[in-house]
Amino acid sequence: FNRVEVCLHLLQTLITKALDDGVLKIPPPILSRVYQTISRGFVNLLNTKKITDTKFPYPFAQIIAVFLLVHIFLTPALISASVPHRFLAPVFTFLAVFGMFSLNFISMELENPFGLDANDLPLEHFQQEMNDCLLMLLHPNTDLVAEMDPSGKLDFKVLYD
Repeated sequence: FNRVEVCLHLLQTLITKALDDGVLKIPPPILSRVYQTISRGFVNLLNTKKITDTKFPYPFAQIIAVFLLVHIFLTPALISASVPHRFLAPVFTFLAVFGMFSLNFISMELENPFGLDANDLPLEHFQQEMNDCLLMLLHPNTDLVAEMDPSGKLDFKVLYD
């Protein structure tokens, strides 16, 4: 049971019924755009679900871990053999190993952007913005149609001066 699909169906049914009852007097091209926007929102929801449901391949993660271990042991040997100064070799080794592990930890954070960590997307903020936009539609002034004041100036030169 998918509540989002049920809400989507109810919304489309409500719009169609309002059109049939004459409550909505919208030309068909504009109404099709409404359906398209609603459907696009659902497609975007399904795309985010794909990101959540598709896990990083376990064998690939294991190979990365093994290569990081190999990197830990080979890097000091290779750098100490190629750097003539014995005080610079540990610095270069630290930078190389630290950089690789940093990239690995960053990729682990990017693997799942939906959660409650400090580096995750602010989903509660996104939901609050969406709720505020929906509440704005209930405001009495949102149904007002803009009109031109009869005493308004239409001449560009008069408006410019």
